Amino acid sequence: MLPEARRDFRGSFSGYERDRLFYNTNAPSDRFVQSAYVFGLDADHDGRAAAPVDIDGDGDLDLVLVTLQGLRLFENTAPPQHFARVRLTASRSEAHAVGATVEVTADGVVRRDFVKITEGFQTQVPFDLHFGLGTVTTIEALEVRWPSGDVERWTDLPVDRLLLVREGTAAVVAEALRRWPDGTRPSVIGAPTPTLEAQQLDGDVAPIAGAQRPAVINFWAPWCAPCNVELPQLVTLAERYGDEVDFVGMSVELADLDSVRASIERFAIPYAQFLADETVMERFFGDSAQAALPSTYVFDQAGRLRRLFRGALTEADLDALLLSFRDEGVFEADLELVARTSFRGGAYAKAIDYYRRLIDADPRRVQPLYQIGLASLRLGNVDDAREAFEQVVARSPTNVLAQFNLGVARFRSGDVGAALRNFQAAIGLADADPLVLRQLADAAVEAGQLWLASDALDRAVAANPTSAPAWIDKARAHRARGQIDRARQSYTRALELEPTNDLIRQELDGLGAPHE
Repeated sequence: MLPEARRDFRGSFSGYERDRLFYNTNAPSDRFVQSAYVFGLDADHDGRAAAPVDIDGDGDLDLVLVTLQGLRLFENTAPPQHFARVRLTASRSEAHAVGATVEVTADGVVRRDFVKITEGFQTQVPFDLHFGLGTVTTIEALEVRWPSGDVERWTDLPVDRLLLVREGTAAVVAEALRRWPDGTRPSVIGAPTPTLEAQQLDGDVAPIAGAQRPAVINFWAPWCAPCNVELPQLVTLAERYGDEVDFVGMSVELADLDSVRASIERFAIPYAQFLADETVMERFFGDSAQAALPSTYVFDQAGRLRRLFRGALTEADLDALLLSFRDEGVFEADLELVARTSFRGGAYAKAIDYYRRLIDADPRRVQPLYQIGLASLRLGNVDDAREAFEQVVARSPTNVLAQFNLGVARFRSGDVGAALRNFQAAIGLADADPLVLRQLADAAVEAGQLWLASDALDRAVAANPTSAPAWIDKARAHRARGQIDRARQSYTRALELEPTNDLIRQELDGLGAPHE
């Protein structure tokens, strides 16, 4: 097949085989677990290349896939961890130092990688080497075996930096990563969910589908010829599955409702019908609000979008998919993923429901309780938040953020004395860990406890005076409190550590000239 014809091919070169991701559990047995479905990476496109690369400059690796259907980018949204990024420049061989071996020793563990051009089929990877360090805050040693045969070693290097290493040069230059400005980040197209409320054909407003069972949501119109081909097949499936699956019709025809009712009568459609108004279209198709007709969204019993059919589907395709749901059940990993996705999307009530189901599945788990507390705070349910955080602190007294958020809940409920004790406990538990202190400061800023944020950041820069990000956070906290002189001092210190960081300079200039 000619390359220019690939995009028009309606079949699948791979036979619709799904992508796989194998997770290393470090367990003695069953060490690698197939986890693509859990992480939402089990697409059935025709993949050709995959590369881990830090697209947004936040210090973790994202995933770029090239398929015959186009380019796909998966952003890594995991909590921040320490890292080292190493860029080599050779002076006695090819400049990119291809073939050089790098060893990073941190907390007694040696991590090893080598500079390469490709890694896998049709995949070119960055020359920079990335080393994840977890909670480790200092690199004990960096050793490079150059293509020339020379071996060089450096010690006591900072983490969370791009380390520029030139062959034959005594010093390693540490620079901050350049991040995407917030305004340039890609936006998510749509946020389809089966629990969205919409107007029914009779004028009532109700959730599109029920909870805890699969849902098939079909966008159609009476004048859409392919829709008229697939509607009888959807009717057959709806009758076959009965109450086991929610079938839903979404009419994009909003003006001529008589034609919609005529089609419903003609095809004897037994399932509920809704009107795809502007809100529905935006949630399912993004801001453009344009739909390819017909389009059918299939959600599993955990509320996850499992397939999107664009164009007329067949009874066999959909039947096979729905049958597969029967064998899957609902796993804790599924619930956790949907809960986390709901929380990030602002659907806090839905997130609480899924986190409670996680607790029902395993009452020993503490993290779902903590997330219920956070979601309750976002909803303004202070009593529910306080109850959840109290349980977390009782089970895990050293949980810094749980102590802090319990203080927030108590503060908002008027128990100021108890709240201050929780705030002080959180500061004490964070001790001198710069990463934990910065996380505590972020939470304090979000909750409006700026004094606590300043205290945490004072401790963070005292624990690691060479951390420019900590000084930047400290400057922003002072600026938020109106302490402009102290903010200027902190920005200046950050700029001394990272003279080429334009963002620091811009924020410092934004403070204006100092008063005489």
